[in-house]
Amino acid sequence: MELSRLADSGELERVRRGVYWRGRKTRFGPTVPPPVDALRELVSSEEAVGAAGWYATNLLGLSTQVAPQPVVAVTTRSPTGLPGVKVIDRSARVGRREAHLNETEVTVLEALDGWDKYVELDHATALARFIDILGGPDVRLSRLVQASRTEAPRVRDRLREVLLGGGWTSEAERVPPARATVRRPSADRQADGAS
Repeated sequence: MELSRLADSGELERVRRGVYWRGRKTRFGPTVPPPVDALRELVSSEEAVGAAGWYATNLLGLSTQVAPQPVVAVTTRSPTGLPGVKVIDRSARVGRREAHLNETEVTVLEALDGWDKYVELDHATALARFIDILGGPDVRLSRLVQASRTEAPRVRDRLREVLLGGGWTSEAERVPPARATVRRPSADRQADGAS
């Protein structure tokens, strides 16, 4: 009851049932909870969580666009009841969870996934920026490589390109290649005129 009273008085903000946020008061009103922090309260600590879309590329310095709504990717079914945040279900990308990726590493994979759509920099400048990020203290290359096995082919190709560009050849060689298109046997028979 006390938490509800504090929320009613404006001292706390109710994020969802049982989860409250106490932000700093500014002249523009109270601060809102950071989306990833709020989401962390709603999912298991084992899940990999990070920014996605424009939100990811802006955080990494790959675009100047500010997302109208923060977008967060998580390796579980999308939790509900988190106002003002769009959550993307990445439960099929279990490598992120198994490698225990941190927020920056997940954000890097999401930015690689959306390179064509959300990165504003020219290719060479973006590549150099990704290399700087991967060389930073918040990114563990071995974990990214481990997680890459469940990423989309375009993410694996881009990760390999960045690793090679940064001189991390042995890590790049451990990133699974994108699979070549495989023709079905029935299509082969039809092409040969067999019935």
